[in-house]
Order: sequence, then structure tokens, then C-alpha cells
Amino acid sequence: MTGYPPDLVSGASSLWGLYWAQFWEVTLCQWQKRFDPSYDTYGSGTGTYSYIDRLSASDVGADLAAITTTGEIGKPLITVAGTMDALLPINLHARAYSRAVAAALSDRDHQGVGRQDLRPAYRLYEVQNGNHIETYKDAFSQLELIQPHAQNAFDMLVKYVELGAELPPDQCIPRGGSIAPSPAEPGHCADLFVGP
Repeated sequence: MTGYPPDLVSGASSLWGLYWAQFWEVTLCQWQKRFDPSYDTYGSGTGTYSYIDRLSASDVGADLAAITTTGEIGKPLITVAGTMDALLPINLHARAYSRAVAAALSDRDHQGVGRQDLRPAYRLYEVQNGNHIETYKDAFSQLELIQPHAQNAFDMLVKYVELGAELPPDQCIPRGGSIAPSPAEPGHCADLFVGP
């Protein structure tokens, strides 16, 4: 599986169609031009690009390595991500980053760098049916807004840092729900999409 959420169709609109028309191609072109400027994106088209082939023809590998995230965090951090995000699919981005943070913190523990109680806090709150583009909820009522949960998570982070309040564990925020101290679904959301 590529990691993308399922497509939704409402009348003549398709979730993936909206992403393609408004974000996928332009994002692909922007980043390809940034990391491999000698490739003729506009003449050759985005569908012909081969990262593996370009490794020996450009600096794309080194350029990407220079910005690759390691999972090393020095301060408390919360990620709020939607399961229906087709721009930054949760399996390929938020969950992958969560694994990288866990691995980096585990490496620190094994190297004796810091005590368990001094590790920076990290949480991943997954919004069931949450989508990267909030206005897409207008066309697809099954989608959930992420912004209210992001604001709530930020407020929780402030209380954690300034007052020592506990952060709720990683969790799936159910449709119509909120971040909970004792979540009904801790960890990842079982499904990327839950119908009405």
C-alpha cells in the first residue's frame, strides 16, 4: 500500500481529484525543482521522474539527506495528524516520525545519555477522518477538522511545560471527540476512514 487514504467521491468531486488539481502536482514540481534543479520537470513531466536514476546524475540524494529528520528532539513535541490526509499521508509521515522519535529516544537510553524521566515528551494525536485541507470538509462531510485539536494540543503543551501538567497518551481522536486523558483508542487509529 502506498500509504494514501482512500478516495472519497461526492457528486462530481473526488478527494484525490481535488488534491491532484490543487496540491499534488504543484508540490511535486516545487520539491523536485528544489532538490534536483537540473531535471527538466516541465518538459519531461512529473510522471517520468525516477529518484533512483537521478542519484547518479545529480545531488538529489545528498540534498534530501541534508534535511532528513532523525527523530532527535530536545524539547517536548506534539504532532496532530489526520488519518485522511492525502498530502502528508499519516502512515508515511506522522506515524513514521513517531517511530523515528521513539527510536532516537531508545538509542539515547541505551547509550546512557539521559534518564527515562528526563526524556523530552512526544505525543501523536491522530484525528479520525482528519484532513490536511480543512475546506475539503465542505465537499466531504465525513471529514473532520484538525485545527480545533491542534489548538487544544498546543494548550496542553503549554500547561505541560509551564505547569507540569500531564500530557494524555498517544491516541486516536474519534470523530466528534477530543483528546482524552484515558483514550478509548490509545495509539493509532485502527482505520484511516470511518464512515458516517
